[in-house]
Parts: sequence; structure tokens; C-alpha cells
Amino acid sequence: MAIKHILLLSTATLGIFLGTQLAEAMLIVPYWKGMSTEEFFAFYKIYGKKLHQFYSPITIAATILPVFTFVWSLLTKQKIDLLLWMMVVFTLLFFSSYFVYFKEANLSFTEQTIANELLPDKLNEWANWHWGRVTCEAIAFVCGLILLTKLK
Repeated sequence: MAIKHILLLSTATLGIFLGTQLAEAMLIVPYWKGMSTEEFFAFYKIYGKKLHQFYSPITIAATILPVFTFVWSLLTKQKIDLLLWMMVVFTLLFFSSYFVYFKEANLSFTEQTIANELLPDKLNEWANWHWGRVTCEAIAFVCGLILLTKLK
């Protein structure tokens, strides 16, 4: 029965995280794209660290809890559903995207190492990576929801 509670917590955290990421994609990124280069870099200098401080804990929680759920299932010798495998794989994919792309990209915004004329292309690239990440988060979340419906 503990697995149901752990899975519920994991899925809820994934859902909250997905919601924050959708807000970023649909509100913050278009706002960035509407700014001039100077406005963007000034904005990011002030708020980039605050965005990181907001997203870091929820990203970590939305990663640790599904991984813990998976490990718990292994340790308690629960039948491991394919959806649980998928949930943890897509969780690890969205988490790893930070190290593969976002860490360096965000640093380039902070340090303003992007030529002004290249910023629109970089913001589009960032947005595309972000939507890929959101897709992984959505798949992990849906897997959690389906698993919850399967548990009695």
C-alpha cells in the first residue's frame, strides 16, 4: 500500500512541475522574445538567478520522487509495470536536459556571451529544447496518472 502513496506523491510533484514548465513556456519565453536584446539581458541579470532558485528545488523533487518510487518498487519486489519504467526514463530525460543543454545556455544568458544579433535564434533554440523537456515531463506525468488508476 505504501507504493500507492509514494506514486501519488511522485505523480502530484510531476504534475506541479509540469504546470510550472508550461507557464514558463507559454508566459515567460514569449515575454523574453518580445524584449529587445538590451532589455532581455538586463532582465536576465536581475531575474535569471531567481528563476533558477525557483525551478531548482521543484526540478529536483520531480526527479527524486519518481526515481525513489521506482527504487522502492524494486526493493519491495513489486511487479514493475512498463509504465513505471517509462515514468522513470522520461523523468531522467527531462532532468538530464539541464546538464546537456540548459546549464550552458542559461550561463550564456547570464554572462551575455551571445552576440546581440544571435539572441533571437538562441531564444528560439532554448524554447525548442524547453518544449522537448515539457514533452518528457508530460509523458512521465501521464504514466504516473495511469499507474495510479491501475492500483487498487
